[in-house]
Amino acid sequence: MCGRYYRIADKQTIVDHFHSPAATDEPFPPGYNIAPGTTQPVIRQGRDTGARELVGMRWGLVGFGSNGLDPKRSTFNARTENLTKSGLWRVPLHKRRCLVPISGYFEWGRKPDKVPFRFTLRDETLYALAGLWDAWKNPTGDWLQSFSIITVKASAAMSAA
Repeated sequence: MCGRYYRIADKQTIVDHFHSPAATDEPFPPGYNIAPGTTQPVIRQGRDTGARELVGMRWGLVGFGSNGLDPKRSTFNARTENLTKSGLWRVPLHKRRCLVPISGYFEWGRKPDKVPFRFTLRDETLYALAGLWDAWKNPTGDWLQSFSIITVKASAAMSAA
C-alpha cells in the first residue's frame, strides 16, 4: 500500500522530465509528506490531442458513477488483484490510465514500533507510479478529477520490513 509519498520536483521539473506540457496554472511545489485527499500533479493522455499533459487531480479516486466522496471507502490505492473485479476500477483500467510523479514513498513497519521506512531510487531521481483516474460530476455541476495509485502485493523482502 502507498499511503504517503514525496516529490522533490516542482512543476517545471516534472514537465521537463516527462515531456508533458502543463494543462493547468496550479504551481505544484515540492511535497515531502503527500497524503490522500490532496491535489497532486498527474500525467495523462489528453482527451483532445492524445498527447501527454500535466493536470492536477485529487488523490483518492471518485468514480464517474459514484454518489461522491465516501469516507468509509479507501480509494487512494487500487490493488492489482481487484482491478477487474470492481466496477470502480474496470473502466479507468481500460480508458483512463495515468502516471503519478514521485521521488519516493513511505511504508510503516509492523506494530508495536510502526516506524516509517522511506523507499526511493538510489539517485533519488523523479519517477512515476502507475495510476488510474476518473471524473465525477457533483450535484452543483462541477467536475472533480481524481486518481488512484495501482499497488501490488508486497514481495517477500518488503513483507519482512
